[in-house]
Parts: sequence; C-alpha cells; structure tokens
Amino acid sequence: MVHFYSRILSIVGFCVICSASLNGQNLILNPGFENNKACPTNITNFNVLVEDVSLPTSSSGDYFNTCGTGDFSIPSNFKGEQKAIEGAGYAGLYFYALNDYREYIQLNTSKTLREKFPYKVSFKVSLAETSSLALKNMSIVLTNTKVRVPNSSALTASRLNLQDGIEFHEVKLSPDKSMADTDGWITLSGEFEAKGFEEHIIVGNFQDNNNTQLLKTEKPVLSKDFSYYYVDDFMLEEQPRINYEEDKIYVLERNPFEPKGYELDKEAIASVKKIFKFLKENAEVQMKITGHSDNLGNPEYNKFISSLRARAVALYLKKLGIDDNRVVWEGAGDAQPLRNGRIKEKNRRVEFVMTKFND
Repeated sequence: MVHFYSRILSIVGFCVICSASLNGQNLILNPGFENNKACPTNITNFNVLVEDVSLPTSSSGDYFNTCGTGDFSIPSNFKGEQKAIEGAGYAGLYFYALNDYREYIQLNTSKTLREKFPYKVSFKVSLAETSSLALKNMSIVLTNTKVRVPNSSALTASRLNLQDGIEFHEVKLSPDKSMADTDGWITLSGEFEAKGFEEHIIVGNFQDNNNTQLLKTEKPVLSKDFSYYYVDDFMLEEQPRINYEEDKIYVLERNPFEPKGYELDKEAIASVKKIFKFLKENAEVQMKITGHSDNLGNPEYNKFISSLRARAVALYLKKLGIDDNRVVWEGAGDAQPLRNGRIKEKNRRVEFVMTKFND
C-alpha cells in the first residue's frame, strides 16, 4: 500500500523432562513469509499474497518481496529500505497511527500448544525510515481460533472479550535493543506457559493511542505521526519442562558474584522464577539454600557474605509467594570449595537442594 492515508484517511545440572521431537522445532507455519502465492505489485490484502496468514481486522498489512516491483520490492520500497533477515520476503504493519488505526496479521501454529508447557516466542522488527514515532515495547496475542472483527481500530483486550468463542492471552515481549533503530533488525522475545488452547498468533499493537508507550521524542506527537515496522522471522519453540531430583545439589546459574556481592542479577532472578514455578507446582517439596564464598576475606566475613547470598534467594522466593516454612537457608562461607578451587569466582555461588516437605 502506498501510504497510510490512502487506506483510512540454565540452571547448572538441571534434570529436564521434555519431548525431544518438539524441543527446538519452530511451531509457526510460514514464519518468514516465504511461501507466497504471488509477487506484490500493488495494493493487495496480505492474506491474498501469502500462505498461512490471515487478517483479524478489516485493515491489511503490506507484503514486500524481492520479486515485487516498485513500492513493494526489497530492499527498497515505499516505506524505506531494508533487506530481509533471510529469504525473500517480510511484512509491514502500522503499529500506531491517527484515530487508533492499526494493522495486524494472524499466523497459524502447526499444532495446539500443550497446557502448562513453557514456550518461547521471538521475531524480528525494523522501524521504517519514514516513521516519525517508535514504540517502547510490543506484545503478541495467542488465540484458540481465528479472529475477525469488521473495522480497523486497535484490537484491545476489551474488544477481544466481546468476540464469541474467543479465548486469548497476551504475551509481552522484550527487545534486545532500542526499537527506534532503522538500520538493522531488532529481536523481540518472550516466554510464557501455554493455556492449552493456542492455535494462532496475532501480531500488532493491542493498545489504543492513549495507552501505547512510545519512545520519547523531542517534538510533541502530531496527528500525522505514525509508527510503521517491518516484521520477519518468527519462531515459536516448546521449552524443556524443569524438574529437580530429590536430594540432589543444584547450583544457581548466574554470573559469579563480586567478592563482596550478594544481590541477584537479571539472570539469577530468571532462574529463581523457574524455581518458584517448580515449588508452586510441587506443594510437597521444600528447599534448602546454601550460600558460598571464596577464601579472600576472613572466615567470619566470608560466612556473613555467603549467608546474604542464600538469604537473597530465599527472600525473592518469599516475595513471589512461597511460604517461609518451605525454604531454609544458611551460609557456609569458604568451608566447601568446589573441586577446582583454583577458580575462586566459581566458589562464590548459591546451591540448593529439594527435599520432601516436613512441616
């Protein structure tokens, strides 16, 4: 389409139980828009050109391909210039525009997602050069059946709730760099636990203009401003289900603590959240946490700092909702170095053991 106004005016030592045949398999059909029925040459609904893609609203995104001509070619097209991640095609969508106008595409999964199994979704976006606005974040919506509503306004949760027979949930995604980048591609990713009904993924902006978070700009937002992103390279994978064997020692995965450090970093928090999920699903299990240090300080201080490391994990689990009587913690100082004690950083660690619950 020529322009918007022409349309509207690991945790170390994990024991994992998973399906080997599904783990690592992309569950999105036509994830890179390579299976196309025709080459784009003019304004044509996206679903007419590309297989396994449908439109959940009356608006339509754009399809670009190296076989296309003029406004719909790659790398140069009516919205800017960008190469495909791989292959020959990608999509283009308005994520923000006048009067809450939105564009969406709806992708199919190869099978219904399995209830309570963890999944990871990711895809690539690139802000088109003609855009005057950039979003701060994005999300996707997973549904049990194809959605079709008869207008082009923002597909908000309240609108989806009005659709008969639709089950859905939204998954928020994190970008690996600023979403204002127009030079290359940005990776968006998120993890979620399936409800057991998901068969389709809707891509777009599910907030109206008032509730859309935009990256700050020096100028005030005007009615003519818009945000348009190229979209490509979808991936949906089932993740391993985590299990902990009884009375087995595990080490919390994270970057080694600083000599005097005990705060949980981003990686450690992600690992603790996985532990929380296991404890929540296994009410008969309790956990013992042991903090360790290197031998650079005096024994009293080493025991103190190791206790803080164990306590940090315990407090975070309590914050997430685990009862105090299910978690015990202690500091061992430098009394239990790993076999390769020469690598002192590795001795700055937190270990934990799962046991049967004793009230």
